[in-house]
Amino acid sequence: MLVTGVGDTDGYHLYVAREKDAFGWSTLATLSSSSIAVGPWTGEVCVTGSGRYAVAVFAPKQAANKPELARRGALAAVVDVTTGAAKHVATGVELSYFNPACGPGNRALLTRSLGDDFTQNTELLTVDAAAGRVTATRRITGQLTTPAPAPDGDYGILGGHLVRVDDRGRATRLARPQGQPFAVQATAAGGVDLVSVRGEQAVAQRYRGGTLSVTATGPWDKLQLFGQRDGGTVLVGQAQLRGTAPDLTVLPADRQVRAVSGQGHLIAEELLTQQSASSVGEPLRRADPAEAGGLRVTVRATASGRHFTHAIDTALAPALDVELGAGTAASPTHPSAAGSRAALANATTPTCAIPRNDPRVQPLQPSPDMVEWAVDQAVHDRLTITRPANYLKAGLPAYQPQVLFDLESLVGGGRVPAQVMLAILAQETNLNQASWHVVPGDTGNPLIASYYGNEGNLDVIDYSKTDCGYGIGQVTDGMRVGSSVFTDTQRRAIAVDYAANIAAGLNILIQKWNQMARELPQHQSFMNNNDPTWVENWFLAAWAYNSGYYPYANRNASNGRWGVGWFNNPANPRYRANRAPFLRLTMADAETPNHWAYPERIMGWAETPQLKGFPIMSSAYAEPQYGANSPRTGPQGMRQVLSIPDRYAFCSTVNNCSQATNGCPAESELCWWHGVANSGNCLLEECAREKLTFGAGAAEPGVKRIYPRNCETFTGNNGGNRNPNKRVSVVYSLNDTGQYNLGCDVGPSDGKFTIRRGSPAGGASTAPYADVDLHQIGAGYKGHLWYTYVNAGNAKRRIVGSWTPNLDLIPGERHRYDILAHVPATARTTTPPRT
Repeated sequence: MLVTGVGDTDGYHLYVAREKDAFGWSTLATLSSSSIAVGPWTGEVCVTGSGRYAVAVFAPKQAANKPELARRGALAAVVDVTTGAAKHVATGVELSYFNPACGPGNRALLTRSLGDDFTQNTELLTVDAAAGRVTATRRITGQLTTPAPAPDGDYGILGGHLVRVDDRGRATRLARPQGQPFAVQATAAGGVDLVSVRGEQAVAQRYRGGTLSVTATGPWDKLQLFGQRDGGTVLVGQAQLRGTAPDLTVLPADRQVRAVSGQGHLIAEELLTQQSASSVGEPLRRADPAEAGGLRVTVRATASGRHFTHAIDTALAPALDVELGAGTAASPTHPSAAGSRAALANATTPTCAIPRNDPRVQPLQPSPDMVEWAVDQAVHDRLTITRPANYLKAGLPAYQPQVLFDLESLVGGGRVPAQVMLAILAQETNLNQASWHVVPGDTGNPLIASYYGNEGNLDVIDYSKTDCGYGIGQVTDGMRVGSSVFTDTQRRAIAVDYAANIAAGLNILIQKWNQMARELPQHQSFMNNNDPTWVENWFLAAWAYNSGYYPYANRNASNGRWGVGWFNNPANPRYRANRAPFLRLTMADAETPNHWAYPERIMGWAETPQLKGFPIMSSAYAEPQYGANSPRTGPQGMRQVLSIPDRYAFCSTVNNCSQATNGCPAESELCWWHGVANSGNCLLEECAREKLTFGAGAAEPGVKRIYPRNCETFTGNNGGNRNPNKRVSVVYSLNDTGQYNLGCDVGPSDGKFTIRRGSPAGGASTAPYADVDLHQIGAGYKGHLWYTYVNAGNAKRRIVGSWTPNLDLIPGERHRYDILAHVPATARTTTPPRT
């Protein structure tokens, strides 16, 4: 039996291929939370040594972009492999490649990373998979990675050492592995296997009886370790055995794989969802909910060596929808119900400057070429298209994006390569300006990061913790109430107009570059030759764009350290040491973005030829212009790629980091980086420049709608029984129909529409929580609709809509009316009941 998982907008799906069914594939379970409705999901899964339970950690893919969510923003569940029944066991756990960890029996471990780039500790949660619950939580001082439950205790890697963790969370050093470990697995017979990267070699070792001995070696990127049913282990890859070890087998493979069956008879080499194939191939396009459920899996039978590729449509299976709030165990990320009451004091006054659910703030979701056009213009300071007054009915004066946001200059001159900005936007939002619920050509709520400060829990509002990142570039600075960074006009334009947002976001990236350029000694290079012309030289600026830059001027408050933090350092053991550059080998890398540091993902999006269309591919936006001596890869070295920094390029005495200690053992402010790094000689044409698709003066492309606009007007004449002496009374979802912004001819509303929130309806204490789950989209009849999710068990999230028509009745008159409701298919996930 083989169990694996992959996510899309429907949730994180677990799939099973049973040997007794000739390894036919079926959907085991779907895990999600309608409390966290923020797009495609991702996750990790392991199977217990008994083979009876799967343990899964799952979260929205966007969590990989937020250090605080990657550390402790995921959910965990146990799934019965026989029935597919799933049970939520933990909230606020780590989204990392080694979480969860299964052992030889039915015990599993979960990790939660506490702290930040200043200090870091680890919580280790013990899960009894058979009982479906967490039985113990221990706090470990330092950054524990690759945990492994064993019959005689729990193991892991801490400060470069293999350690055993006791019942109180105290770690005892046992041995120092050769290289940086990326896999640890215990056996039923009392051994602990691990695999490390040492230079160009992978080294497999076994700890037993107080001794750590080498069991096999192989290429650094072609050796993996998996647990097997009944407590054995298997090495997959190109292994050269160095002796024998009980319960350890070897399966040959020429590439990294995703999963191995419990008896080692089937290998899943690659899993790729239809949505990812489209969004990776065409990253300027949102994940289409209509494509959810499609999966392509490539497998190999180990006995025959034959490969098979299956196209799977996710079938109905047991589903787990984790409803956060009442009854949810407290965690650093998702407080309990009691915590939500405590947060009520911070639930009355929003701190983000531009509100949600405001009909005057409905950005247009752009289509792919519109975004590339805007970036190509912006990096050359010619994004000067004139937006007319009241653009998108937002009440704005006429403006030009790069007049409203003057392009800032780079210290030392030069400009941002277009591919760098495109890569950042693709990674941040998949190039959405509006909410992910909105398709290109429609309008809707602006895309806002953590508007309510709840990090996904709809029963918590804490405006003191809001992020306020708006739109396609996730512009955050200056977007809070009271900030003087932007004017009100600038803030509204950032929220509404993708072009204005790109102009503002580009300046933020430039500011990160300039911070580092000004603070380093005049003649010191912080990346290669410090010339912004080259794509690779933006690695550190992308790092700072995501997790911030600690100024030199504030070093005394940071123990004398400054620069960029440890979280996004490629040397950090929270990223697999045997990873290839992001997207270089396979599009399926996008299924697990948390396996790479943020700047590595940016370089991957810039490097990988972006394609559109499936299965027939064509270019979606330009790849860089590679130098004559840029590295080459692939068969016969046909493909040119970026000169991406080595894993230890940002590891030296500057940040207390070394390969000998497998990183920075302190996991504190001592790990900040502010030194010199090199990945290629740009002066010798080993680096890449930008390549533009849209030149100077190119007109803004027209939006390519997913759904054609329909401005037909309902007349009621089709019924045949209408009284021509009575008019048709249409009550719209906006009382001010002048706010309909898709261009249809909309007359006045012949009545009144009212939304009452919470329970009791309109109750002041519950209404704010219901508003969290309310959304608007510029689609449907004449171009506007409201929608929410069905939450019958949570009265605080209740939404009641009332349409009150004006009827042509005189006092005492009666008349029979037909009442028709327009229920659009857009955004619908629940079939309405028959009436």
